[in-house]
Amino acid sequence: MANHDAPESPSDIRALLAHLLAGVTGNSEAHWEKLIGEVTALPIVFNPRSNWRIDPNGTKKEIEAIEKAAEIVRQAHPYLPSPKTLT
Repeated sequence: MANHDAPESPSDIRALLAHLLAGVTGNSEAHWEKLIGEVTALPIVFNPRSNWRIDPNGTKKEIEAIEKAAEIVRQAHPYLPSPKTLT
């Protein structure tokens, strides 16, 4: 399991979201990881509120649950190390 105290990568954020959702809903973490999809780290300079995003899929109810969980996690962990940009 990822380090939920200090996520350092997109996969850590994804694992944290899946862990949170599995605990609330009873579905497995693997189920939620599939629905959460990829977590993308964005350059902080262009994304001052939070530099990661998700692109969830699933039913309307599942997407709403993922988005609510993302807001909770984003409050505690708004930033990941920025991806390298081309110069």
